[in-house]
Amino acid sequence: MARSIVPRYFLLASMLIGSGVLGIPAGHAQAPAPAQTIGDFSGLWTRGSVAQSFFREPEAGPGPVLNLNPPPSTAGGGAGNPNRGDHTNPILQPWAAELVLRRAKADRAGRPELNSQSVCRPYGLPFILQLNDTVQFLHTPDHFVVLYSREGRPRTIHMNAKHPDDFGSNTYGHSVGHWQGDTLVIDTVGMTDTTWVDNLGTPHTDQLRVVERYRKISEGKIRVDFTVEDPGAFTTPWSAYVVYTQSGGDYFEQPCAENNVNTLTGFEQDIPRDDTPDF
Repeated sequence: MARSIVPRYFLLASMLIGSGVLGIPAGHAQAPAPAQTIGDFSGLWTRGSVAQSFFREPEAGPGPVLNLNPPPSTAGGGAGNPNRGDHTNPILQPWAAELVLRRAKADRAGRPELNSQSVCRPYGLPFILQLNDTVQFLHTPDHFVVLYSREGRPRTIHMNAKHPDDFGSNTYGHSVGHWQGDTLVIDTVGMTDTTWVDNLGTPHTDQLRVVERYRKISEGKIRVDFTVEDPGAFTTPWSAYVVYTQSGGDYFEQPCAENNVNTLTGFEQDIPRDDTPDF
């Protein structure tokens, strides 16, 4: 596993930003910040050793699918037990509830379906928010970049911009952001339906829209409240949150190679194949 030291990483990031490799014009790297209050999210952050995928507040309205097999000391977790997503959650449309139930049965049978985390593919939103690994944020006037150590790729948020009419779609879609005081608001659309919402097998369609709100709730803690809308998979918008804690130490890269072998069972699982000759 490759390891990079924070000062060297920041130097590399600065070089990439200055050269425009991350899609940020070099002339903007030293531009003054807009006249707005901006929160300081510098440093390294992690969710730590939490068992929960997502937290919820019942008074906030409909919440995410929870695991019916949590460890005895937690609510909504599942570490060490087979995942069993609550397919009775009323946010789920019938087809989505059936899929959550099918995946829960497969998990209990010891042949869990592979998600993006298992086969090293892009995680998508809001799945990526459940990871416990190190996260780092880079600020510029025109972009806010999130670096996830597990994926080793940047997620770029276009600040004070609009979604393009002809964007199309990809795993992480198109994200635009703006500051509301010291809260960073990120709106993401244009995501493909190839990922899961969580590690419980909750599906979504390409109508998915996720709005995240990042704010410091105390020194060394960032809370991310997010709302999920998808009329193709859910009966209503729903919300949840996660909490990041500032972490000391280094930023560790975690390279991963795609494969279709279930690392828990050793079984191969079907993946899309094209057997048509190229010529």
